[in-house]
Amino acid sequence: MHSHHSHSGSYVAHASDTLDLITTKAKTLKFDTFCLTEHMPRIQDSKFLYPEEVELQYNLSTLAEKFDSYYQHAKSIQRENSSTEGTKFLVGMELEGINEEHIEYAIQLKSHYELDLIVGSVHYVNEIPIDFNREMWVEALDSIGGSIRQLYLCYFQLQFKVIKQVKPEVIGHFDLIRLFARDQDIDPTTGLPVTQIDIKSQWPEVWEQIVENLQYVKSYGGLIELNSSAIRKGWDSPYPQRDIAQAVIEFCDARFCLSDDSHSIAQVGLNYGKVLKYVEEDLKLKGLYYLDKDLESGQVKAKFVALDKVKNHQFWKN
Repeated sequence: MHSHHSHSGSYVAHASDTLDLITTKAKTLKFDTFCLTEHMPRIQDSKFLYPEEVELQYNLSTLAEKFDSYYQHAKSIQRENSSTEGTKFLVGMELEGINEEHIEYAIQLKSHYELDLIVGSVHYVNEIPIDFNREMWVEALDSIGGSIRQLYLCYFQLQFKVIKQVKPEVIGHFDLIRLFARDQDIDPTTGLPVTQIDIKSQWPEVWEQIVENLQYVKSYGGLIELNSSAIRKGWDSPYPQRDIAQAVIEFCDARFCLSDDSHSIAQVGLNYGKVLKYVEEDLKLKGLYYLDKDLESGQVKAKFVALDKVKNHQFWKN
């Protein structure tokens, strides 16, 4: 079993439980690969601090210091669990796709730290968070003129910049922009609720950007995570939803990997049963990909595992 995206309360203000507790839970559940991917530090402006960080009196320097501490801690956990048996921990980070400056900073961090992977994510549009709450999502929408169609396009365009410039090993929650979309959000170009839009036929320019993103990920061998956190946030599927997941099959060779995006021990492996059902019944996949690190060379490679092997994994017995 695998997860390519996780956080802990040791280093992220909106998470709970320590990194040691999180990794112990992963070992208890018999994960084969468990990736540690705390958020990269944000830079430039204190406006990029989240409310809980402001409440804790964090500043931008705090974020950089915490990330460095996280890296040292994560590497020690990796060394302590470097045998061929048991859970293998990969050390990486989640990229903050905010703007060009943050993308360039991520590239600098990648060269400075010995990272096994980067989860390439976009949490902002027009430098405003789109997954923190509904109010900020609407603020981002208003900042670009109130067009939901344009909001989605801007999101996927920024995602393409992240993909092209950084080439992340894993693309995080591909369609996160949908999280706070509601039935009452009407697209004026079609007169339909945004939740009923067929992106491929009704927003062709948005669909073209999605396809371009997926084709580029395929070109360098990246993976698209099936992120189970969407289910605990009210969806009936992981990220990405079915339309984009089908596009991953068509344009990215179905290069899916599993992620729980856990922020506490209770969320480690949470809703994987529902993700497996989605994989088997909705997407009809033959298997999944995962990242593996060679202990001698240190090289990280994507490998394929048949779905039957996933279904029979000892994870399900815990």
